[in-house]
Amino acid sequence: MLNSGLLLVMAAACGFGLNPMLAQLLYGLGFDAQVVTLYRFLLPSLVLLPFLRLRLGDWPEAGRMLVLGMSNAVAMLAYFNAMQTIDPAKAIFIYYTYPIFSLLVGWLIWGKRPSRNGFVAAAMILVAVSLVLNPGQSSKHDVWVIASVFLAPLMVAFLIQYLAQPKRPMSGLQRLNMSQLGHMMVLLPLTIWTAPEKWLPVAWEGAVWLVALAVFASSLPQFLMTIGVAKLGSDRTAVAGSLELVVAMLAGTLVFGQHLTQAQLTAMLLVILAMAIRLENSPRWNLALSQPK
Repeated sequence: MLNSGLLLVMAAACGFGLNPMLAQLLYGLGFDAQVVTLYRFLLPSLVLLPFLRLRLGDWPEAGRMLVLGMSNAVAMLAYFNAMQTIDPAKAIFIYYTYPIFSLLVGWLIWGKRPSRNGFVAAAMILVAVSLVLNPGQSSKHDVWVIASVFLAPLMVAFLIQYLAQPKRPMSGLQRLNMSQLGHMMVLLPLTIWTAPEKWLPVAWEGAVWLVALAVFASSLPQFLMTIGVAKLGSDRTAVAGSLELVVAMLAGTLVFGQHLTQAQLTAMLLVILAMAIRLENSPRWNLALSQPK
């Protein structure tokens, strides 16, 4: 029987995997990266705000979630900007280096010494990313864009590690609420300052894609991930997250008729195998396998 935390994280991964496809649909309608990133968090923030209920003892943890949300806003803006600027496949594969960062963050900050399997998995992911990036074929501007995308996997790794072992207990809904507010504190002033030409959809397609991005690719997956990672642990969360890569690549292929190159297919397989390797010899995984079915 599958662990409930595993199911929650896998469902969240499917939702997050829709982000590249929905972002590209919105770019095609004339929206820019700042507006798309803003809407990804604006609608959930407005919906969740009436449910904000913090006790006096919740404020230290609420403050931490606010800061994490602000940091993640910068990282996600860099990621969405890259999908508009360079080949989206490159941005997607950079994003999936987060298991490497998770390993390093867990080791350096939480004192979780990586296993031999962890090092092997990290090496496989590096090979996978090198197959897709081809730095020699990138312009000087693209190199800076590519470098900025690495903020996203770094923040994902930190969030996974922190949510697996938070400083203080707090309900998933309140965590999500404070995180969303942190996003808005960064994205709303920045978007107003940049003064984008297009703010609102002029056709029904734009409204549908914006709602889908805000609900099915943002707020709902974030809520499921917040609950699931606490049940599953950081290592197994990274493993279950491999499903997100598959959804992201296949969604782009099906919707836009894109063809995956042999290098991309090989890289995708390497990333999935690398995450599966991290699962091996995990005490939580072995314990789950030993449970009666």
